[in-house]
Amino acid sequence: MRTIVILTRRADADAEHLARLSKPELLAVWQGMAEGTVRGAHGLLEGIGAVLELETRTIEDAKYYVASPPYVEEDLLDVQYCPLKPFPAFDALAAATSA
Repeated sequence: MRTIVILTRRADADAEHLARLSKPELLAVWQGMAEGTVRGAHGLLEGIGAVLELETRTIEDAKYYVASPPYVEEDLLDVQYCPLKPFPAFDALAAATSA
C-alpha cells in the first residue's frame, strides 16, 4: 500500500528541540529508505515540513513507522495520512480500448 504522509511543523514546536533531534530524525528516515518503507522524501516548497512516500502492507503499518522517528514521537509535527489507490480512470480507458 502506498501512502503519502505530510508532516508539518507544529506552531508550538521549539526550534532548539527540533535542532537537537535533526540527526536522529534524518537517520530514521534514511533507515526507512534502506528498508524499503520510505520510497521518497521531499521538502515542502511552502511552509516548514516534509512529505514521505511510504510503501507498507497496511495503513496501520504506515502509522507505526511514522510514529517512531523523534519529531513525531516528541509531538513536534502535525501528520496527515493520504492512503493511495490505483487511479480509477485507467479502468475506463482500458474498457474503451477493448470494446
